[in-house]
Parts: sequence; structure tokens; C-alpha cells
Amino acid sequence: MSFLYPLFLAGIAAISVPIILHLIRRHTRKRVTFSSLMFLRTTVPRFKSRSRLENLPLLILRCIILCLLALAFSRPFFLKPIEGEQKPAGRRIVLLIDTSASMRRAGMWTQAVNEVRSIFNDLEPIDRVSVISFDQNTSTLIGFEGWSELEPGRRAATVLEDISEMSPTWASTNLGNALVTAAEAIEDDETNDQQQLFGQRRIVLISDLQQGSSLDALQTYQWPREIELVVKLIKAQGNTNAAMQLVTNRDYLSRTGGKEQPRVRITNSADATVEQFQLSWADYDPAGIAGKPVPIYVPPGHSVVTRGPGEPNFLAGRKLVLKGDDHNFDNTLYLAPNLDRQINILYIGNDNAEDPEKMLYYVRRAFQPAGTFKPRVVSAQTDGSLNDEDIRTAHLTIVTDSIDKEHTKPLRQVIEAGGTILLAMNSADAVATIAALAGLDQLDCEEAQVDEYAMLGTIEFEHPLLSAFSEPRFGDFTKIHFWKYRRINIESLPSARVLAQFDNGDPALFELPVGRGSLLVLTSGWDPSDSQLALSSKFVPLLYSILEYNSVFDGQQSQYYVNDHIRIPQPKTMEPGNIKIRKPDNSLIDLGPQRQDFEQTELPGIYTLESPHSTSSGQAAGSQIFAVNLSPQESRTAPLPLDELEQFGISFQGPSNITGEKTLQARQHSSLVEMEKEQKLWRRLLIALLAVLMVETWLGGWLTRPPITGETSPRAGPAVLTQGEEK
Repeated sequence: MSFLYPLFLAGIAAISVPIILHLIRRHTRKRVTFSSLMFLRTTVPRFKSRSRLENLPLLILRCIILCLLALAFSRPFFLKPIEGEQKPAGRRIVLLIDTSASMRRAGMWTQAVNEVRSIFNDLEPIDRVSVISFDQNTSTLIGFEGWSELEPGRRAATVLEDISEMSPTWASTNLGNALVTAAEAIEDDETNDQQQLFGQRRIVLISDLQQGSSLDALQTYQWPREIELVVKLIKAQGNTNAAMQLVTNRDYLSRTGGKEQPRVRITNSADATVEQFQLSWADYDPAGIAGKPVPIYVPPGHSVVTRGPGEPNFLAGRKLVLKGDDHNFDNTLYLAPNLDRQINILYIGNDNAEDPEKMLYYVRRAFQPAGTFKPRVVSAQTDGSLNDEDIRTAHLTIVTDSIDKEHTKPLRQVIEAGGTILLAMNSADAVATIAALAGLDQLDCEEAQVDEYAMLGTIEFEHPLLSAFSEPRFGDFTKIHFWKYRRINIESLPSARVLAQFDNGDPALFELPVGRGSLLVLTSGWDPSDSQLALSSKFVPLLYSILEYNSVFDGQQSQYYVNDHIRIPQPKTMEPGNIKIRKPDNSLIDLGPQRQDFEQTELPGIYTLESPHSTSSGQAAGSQIFAVNLSPQESRTAPLPLDELEQFGISFQGPSNITGEKTLQARQHSSLVEMEKEQKLWRRLLIALLAVLMVETWLGGWLTRPPITGETSPRAGPAVLTQGEEK
């Protein structure tokens, strides 16, 4: 017989308590009544101690009660063989190998491979192992099932062969996501594998543990208590690590003396031993004059912003190089100029551009050049002088007057293809144009009767078109007065979505879906005779919000980081299938007809957008380039304090101890608990205890019943009462 809690057996020692009580107990002295003591002879009292055990059966019963109670608390059970118990417990181990860009420093990847080899040498055939590499994302090299399927003698060699063919990437480090993935892999394997008892759950992290690692995934994850983390820290050779980052603004290329000089921030590590650096172009020719290297002084733990070397022509992608650093993995900065992009605004209306009482006057002043944004407003009359090329290349079309039905066909094609047209009703006659663009036969409209002025009441700020005004400081439209507007029966347009209403409930702005595009209808104009909209602070942001809603600004950015998803603009004059992107390694990627995002940005460098067609700005598509650089967080190479991981509940174990005795003991105890729960011998002991207790209660009551006493005989002989003698 075995006991789950053998310490409770010490309670058997309590049987000495009733024995002692039996020995030291005293009975109350009986009083004997005598008529007179004068005839008794006086003698010296004789003391006699007679401590002896009485009522032995009662004492035995009480001792049995205490023994049964101690046995019940100790949870006894009979051992029986367990299936698989004779096999030694294996271990579940996940190897997390850091393959981020910071591991590209000299000698670090070799150290990482050697650490993996040393861990494999300590493995047992019964161990289950999974190997996961991580940078910004995680990749499973081999899972637990795949490890078990391999021949035991070839497991380590096969995995090491795959790891030796790997190399660090250029991506940033997401350590939190990697740890969560490894912990979930262990828990999933335990759930799926119920055949073998494993004594250890451990994650072995092989990484430089740099401070730029992201730990966000650990914020919402409850770390399992049984999983321990072993950190194999990979140390770099050399302390100095300086990094470059482009200081971007609306026009990040500063022109000085006709030369392009990018502004660059250079940061030096806190434990650096070097302070002097040089900044130059990668293709700098010492024989030339332009672009001479710039000396930079950066104290340890500080950063400075400086201008790069000047260059006469900055039309193609270039790269800056920082020299004087111990680690050069982050010493190259790729630059692509923000090329001026022309935005075509087509205005259809019979307005004079110089007349401040007309709407075209305010449209031209709303779209002004700023930085690389070069808007061009093209006006067209409604008398049939519409140019199909202007309609096809327009990024935004604004209609303010009625158009003949036959001339609305190319505009309707633009909307059906996914474009957006803004129609501002200058009169009730514009309803015919709305019906033609929406494909309706007839639409009711009339001039609204306005007392003094109307104001906007309900505005749907959740719509992407008006989300820019959702903050309270931007969402006050009460100062805009409308003198005139047109009332449309919105119930006849069931697919229309009202975005803004007047204070009386009439629609002020609504969206009508047509094909893949949208027709935006403003029931009032912005000329001073209709409203104060053009004179308010909301007019220009509203027009630019419509441009953004029409995806005009997609793809204008020229600087990205590794693994960024880049939205590729699809001009109306360019077929999606004709667009190709040339990567820095000179490989060519064909974008499919449905592709809108480019995701293969795993290499830093200059990417070129190539197409036989021309872009909307009139430039060859092959000249449109963008640069991809290393994430600045990856340059923070100082080791991360382990305290930051401990605050997420992660428990650590020394790298040399991989036996997991505590975990094994906990598993064995758990199996014994299950065995004891099945037998439940303590219940039988408690039943026996109750039975003995009932017998002891009856016996104790019978032995302690009061005796039947008779009268004292007057003829009784003389008696001597001796102190200390019990009757």
C-alpha cells in the first residue's frame, strides 16, 4: 500500500493521548457516613498510588479511531502498473532561431548554428523537438510530428543540414510573436499526442535579444506556467553600431546650391568605442568634385541630423553609405526621389474661371501645387466639347451643369470602372444628368423653399469620405449657411446612402453606387449665391477627401521598410497585367490583373515599376521607383534585459540544466493522484471509523453508568479512612 500524503501518518502518534488520559485520570472520592468517630482508633494515613489501565477495550477503540483518521487523511492506495510507465519521460523542446537582420553581424550566425548543434547533441531519442525560425514572421522548419517521423539517428543531421543552408534575412524582429507561436506549438502537440508522458516543456531561444524586438504579442497572452524559457544569447564582436535613418517631410530632398542633399539622422550605440564616421555615396568617385564624403561626429548614445553629400542629378535611386562602424549591416540607406505627380481635375460646367461668383473660381484656388503634388484643373463646357482623353485621364471629375444624355455615356463608363464623380446641383435641371449617370429613366426634383437659410443637421462621420471631420474640433458645420438647395425624392433611390442632411431632414449630400464606382451628389452649389461652403474651412479638406476616396493618393510614397505592403497605383491608361516590378536582385515580378498590393519587399534596395505604357504624369512607367530600407528598430542592437520578459510571466531556467526534474515529479505525482481517485480507499476508512466510533460511544456510556448504592448497615464494623486510597 502507498500513501499520497504520507506525512499525515504522523497523526498515529496521537494514540498516546487517550493512554495518558487513562493513566492520569482521577475518580471522585466516595463519602462514607459514620455516626461517630470517637470509638475509632487513630492511625497514621497510608498513601497508595494505584494508577493502572482500566477499561482496556474502550482504550483500544479510541486508539483505532485515531489510526483510521490518520490513514484516511494520508489518502492510501494500492499501486498498479501504468501503461507506458516503464518508459522514461521524454521532453518537448522548441528551438527558436533568430534570423532577423541584426543577426547578420559578423560571426553571429555561425555562433547560432553552433548552439543548435550543441543542443542536438544533448537530445534523447524519446524527445520531441520542433525548430522554428523567426524574424518579423515565424516559419516552422520542422514540427513535432515531422521530427517523430524522421529516423532517430538522422534527425539532428537532417535539421542541421537545412539550417546550414539558411541565412539571416533583412526583416525586423518580432520576438513576442515568436514566443507565443512556440508556446502554442507545445500546447497543441500535448493536446494531439496522448500516448506518451513528457516530463519537460521548454523553449530554447537562440538570439542576440536586441532591444528593437517587438514584444506586443505578449501583452495579451497568458504565458503557461509549465513552459520554461532558456536563452542562448549570441554576442557580437565589437560594440560600436551606428545606424542611418532618412528624415522625411513633405519634400525630404533639400536643395542647396542646385544639389540634392537628403537629411539623415545618424544614431550611435550607447556602448560605442568609435565617434568619428564618414557619410558618402556608394558610387562616389574620388576624382570627381560633387558628392565629397561628409565627416560626422556622433558621441556614444547620441544621434545627430546632418545633410548628405550633394549630387547634381538625383533622378534615379541612389544609396548612402556610412563608414567607420564595427557592423555594416545597417550602414546603407537607399533613397528614391519623390517624383512630381500630376493630378488631373476635370471640371464640367459653363463657368468663368475668373468670376468669384462661380464655382470654378474656387475649385482652381482649392487645388494648388504643394511639394510633389501637382494638380491641373481642366475645364470643359457642357455644349459637347468634352474630350474623351480628358475624361479617361481625370483623377476626379466635377460636374456643375446639366449635360446632354449622349455626352454622359463616357462619364458613366468612368463610374462603372470604379471612378468617382462629384455632381454639384447648381439648379434643379441637373437632376436629368443624375438620372442619366445612374441609369434611371426619371427622377423627381424641385427647388426647396428656404426661410432665411438652412444648415447641415445630421452628418455621417463614419463614412470614409467624412471621417476626416469626425473629431469634435473639425466636425462643426453650423457656421455654413445654405441659401438655396434642391429637394430630391431620395425614396426613389433605394440604393442611395445619405451622408449629410439639412436641419429639416432633406438630403444635402448622398452617394449613389453605379457599377464599381460612386456618384456623389451635392444638392447645393458652393457659389456665394447658393451657400457659404466655398468660403468655409471645410471646403478644401472636403475636396481632398473626395480625391483620397477615389484612391488618387495610392502609391505616392517612395520610401518603405522591409516587408512593407506597397499599394501599386493602377492608372486608367495602364492595364494591370502589363505592370512589372524589378527587385534589387534584378528579378522581375509580374503583377496579376487582380493585384493591388506588392508584398515581395524582403530585400532592401531600389525597386523599379516597369510598364510599356506611360503613367498619368506623362513619365515612362519604368522611371517610377521606390526605395526599401532596413527598419530603424533593427539597429537597436543592445541586449534586451530579461526583466522585460519576466513581467509577462515567463519563467527562466539556466541554459545548462535541461533535465526538468521538477516537471517530471509533478507529472508523476499527477498520475498517482489519478490512481488514488480511482480507488478512493479513504471512503472505506471513514465508514470503518464511524462504525468504531458508534461502538466506542455505546461502550463508554455503558461503563460510566451510575452504580446502584444501598443503605449503610448500622452494624458495620469499624472502618479506617485512609487518604490517598481510592475505592
